[in-house]
Amino acid sequence: MLRALGRKRSIAGVLVWLMVLQVAPLSLLADEERTAIENVRFEVAGELVYIYYDLVGPADRIHKIGVTLYRESDRNFLYGPVNITGDVGTIVFPGKGRRITWDFTKEFPEGLAGDDYFFVIETETEKKEGISSLIWIGGGVAVAGVLAIVLLSGGDSSTPSSTAGFPPPPGRP
Repeated sequence: MLRALGRKRSIAGVLVWLMVLQVAPLSLLADEERTAIENVRFEVAGELVYIYYDLVGPADRIHKIGVTLYRESDRNFLYGPVNITGDVGTIVFPGKGRRITWDFTKEFPEGLAGDDYFFVIETETEKKEGISSLIWIGGGVAVAGVLAIVLLSGGDSSTPSSTAGFPPPPGRP
């Protein structure tokens, strides 16, 4: 009997360690997820400027996207476009081919002289409100571990009842 009980405990221990080893790589991956802006390019079509970019990052984060116009020949030139629409602002989802449309003629009716302008796309990433997926995974592992221990212990009848010492409930009237 003691040998069988010891084996059940060792199986439960192995199960718990297997679950921990499965979750550990997930937590390492979660720390490595980064947000990046890639492949920024733009084109002018009439009175509009189309700015394209790829947003690489975790889908469970809120991405705030901002745009700044710079000029290569003038280090002091810095402009934040106002009349912009599209994949810009407080909530932008990761993906390729994100597009921002800027109606620059509303801000520069005479246009912009020169051809040495470029855009910088900036991002801020915030964690969504709510419970982290790692907490859900950890909770699941804990529940699975307790369940494994209970199932492997086989419900030993020699354990005292949890109601010992309490009087019986009163009868119904």
